[in-house]
Amino acid sequence: MPAMNTLFYSRAADSPSVPASRRRIPGLAAFFGFMVLALVSCASAKTRQKHYVEAMPLVREGSYDEAARIIEKSKKAQYKEKDRVLYYLDLGMLLHWAGEYEASSRMLTEAEEAIEELFTASISKGIASAFLNDNALDYAGEDYEDIYLNVFKALNYIALGDNEAAHVEIRRVQIKLNILEDKYNRLVEEYNSSEEAEGELAAVESRFHNAVLARYLSLLLYRAEGAMDDARIDREAMDEAWESQSHLYDFEKPPFPAAEYPDDGRALVNILSFSGLGPVKLADTFSLTSGPGMVFLAMAGQDDDYVNDLVGFTVIPVPGLPAGIHFKVQFPRLESRRTDADRIVVRFNGEQGVELPLLENIESIARETFLIKQPITVGRTIIRAAAKNIVKEVGKGVLRDELTKEAGMAGLLVGLLAGAAADAAVNATENADLRISHFFPSHVQAAEIAMEPGEYSVSVEYWNGSTLIDEIELGMRRFLPNRLNLVESYVLR
Repeated sequence: MPAMNTLFYSRAADSPSVPASRRRIPGLAAFFGFMVLALVSCASAKTRQKHYVEAMPLVREGSYDEAARIIEKSKKAQYKEKDRVLYYLDLGMLLHWAGEYEASSRMLTEAEEAIEELFTASISKGIASAFLNDNALDYAGEDYEDIYLNVFKALNYIALGDNEAAHVEIRRVQIKLNILEDKYNRLVEEYNSSEEAEGELAAVESRFHNAVLARYLSLLLYRAEGAMDDARIDREAMDEAWESQSHLYDFEKPPFPAAEYPDDGRALVNILSFSGLGPVKLADTFSLTSGPGMVFLAMAGQDDDYVNDLVGFTVIPVPGLPAGIHFKVQFPRLESRRTDADRIVVRFNGEQGVELPLLENIESIARETFLIKQPITVGRTIIRAAAKNIVKEVGKGVLRDELTKEAGMAGLLVGLLAGAAADAAVNATENADLRISHFFPSHVQAAEIAMEPGEYSVSVEYWNGSTLIDEIELGMRRFLPNRLNLVESYVLR
């Protein structure tokens, strides 16, 4: 690879008119410059988590406003400019749970605009990056975050009485789902056809094209406007989601809202209850070995089938890569967080309650959309790490040769030690990017209940088996016929 050699040699250095002692300097300087760059990059190679340790106990006890203040105070110390999408998502969701709907929508809008701005630039930069790991790049959000932020903006607007703005947000959900697969395939094609491509990335396939929760809200909004045909279309789409996306909706289908209001004057009350917390990211470490023009993936204690199920392949072609290079990389994976509530009951005036069935497993959708871009994440990580390790191996060879000429066996020993330090420095730059928003829910339960119009005290109970773990008093609510009567409740633990 001549292009790699130019990092360590120059024409001037090889000229006979240059003294031997000076001819060694470019190789040594390049190697140690490489080491310094590796060590400096380690400062941005890890994901910051301290602020979550402080905020999470408050979230679990329902003190969302206090948790939001911790996130705001942490902005400068824990959220850099490259983490601005994460900051807006974290704060926007906490403000929603705290009932600060206007402020929540502002933050989620900032997140959405930054995601849209950063997506192409972030992915392209990540693929082409020869040195920096993904933690050093702008975080452009997970796809499930980008989709569900519009759902929660819609809920914000419904709470504020702006149903028209809520409709806009729901329509944006479907637009994003329609282009989910195309946007990654376009980026894969652009990279594979580019001059800087070091290997070939695989195309992706989306199996998520219809979000029931978004359709549920859309149906309620259309019904409240008297657009019954549109409401029926949404109801049919909810049925279709169960038929075509059984990998995501793999639980008993709940009763869906009626497409029209009843003729008997009763009020239709819709209860949405969110529980649990969305998944976080953990790191898996892989050992890689290069063969001629390819890289083989392995994981300690796991067979090829496990690796293939986790990342989608065990071999990736990297044209021009020499055999015999061994290195390690980390890839992120999603890990569930414990969800305490397995049964949710709503009560009106303290009387016999109604159990809410599961409507959407947001965690499953997070995993599905995460896997859509996993081939890109894995592929670009391997390609980037392979390029760095080629540079490193060439540099180690140059260093050993020069030190051996200068000091014999002692120089060889120093060169070996410096090479080991280089291995450690490069490995340290390949920490997985574990950034993900921490305050989206994992599940949503829902039910529609026909009631006599009037005022009711509403409470929602969260059970784990036979143990009542929390009860949320929502106060007095007035329910009227032929209008949207939506009640939202949540326990994020």
